[in-house]
Amino acid sequence: FFQQLDKTIALHQRKLTKLKELKQGYLQKMFPKNGSKFPQLRFAGFADAWEQRKLIEVADYRNGKAHEKDISENGDYIVVNSKFVSTNGAVKKFSDELIAPLKKGELAFVLSDVPNGRAIARTFLIDEDNKYSLNQRIAGITPHSDTNSYFLHSLMNRHHYFLRFDDGAGQTNLSKKEVENWTELYPSIEEQDKIGSFFKQLDDTITLHQRKLEKLQELKKGYLQKMFC
Repeated sequence: FFQQLDKTIALHQRKLTKLKELKQGYLQKMFPKNGSKFPQLRFAGFADAWEQRKLIEVADYRNGKAHEKDISENGDYIVVNSKFVSTNGAVKKFSDELIAPLKKGELAFVLSDVPNGRAIARTFLIDEDNKYSLNQRIAGITPHSDTNSYFLHSLMNRHHYFLRFDDGAGQTNLSKKEVENWTELYPSIEEQDKIGSFFKQLDDTITLHQRKLEKLQELKKGYLQKMFC
């Protein structure tokens, strides 16, 4: 029984690993590299060169606010802090007050982290209005109408430009100016929509397999408790 269960868990683990590797491969090929203005892999119908833009040209930036005095165990609103973003929403804190509301389609972006931390420059895409409140040391990024949210989320998340500010010695604190001056290449909004939709589908599939794996691991733990004296 446990051999069968372990085999199923291992199968889902392999599927998840392959999907994550697949995503990394597409991130390499679907965004221009090494000074080129053309990606290696494109959807049919798109041939134009991508254009260089600063973040300030494609989105608006704002800082979050302190929530320390308003944390509540049973609050109605999720406080978007670095732990929440770095765990993709798994670790939550709540507040009774919507101090710095985030809107659907906005990005939460981690500005501060310990040396060699895994949270710095991570993005979380907001999926609902009136649910999330932006904590301090997290930036709120509002894409302009000609910028696809999911495209920007895929491009900005853990981008090497931001990681260079981490010297591995002291705490990294990205400034508003450093974030707004981040420069990257962008295609037309139509191509952004295609790429954004593609990565959303891929991320949804990864999340689904992650949940399946976690449920199987919990199931095994439960059986280990009940099937031994």
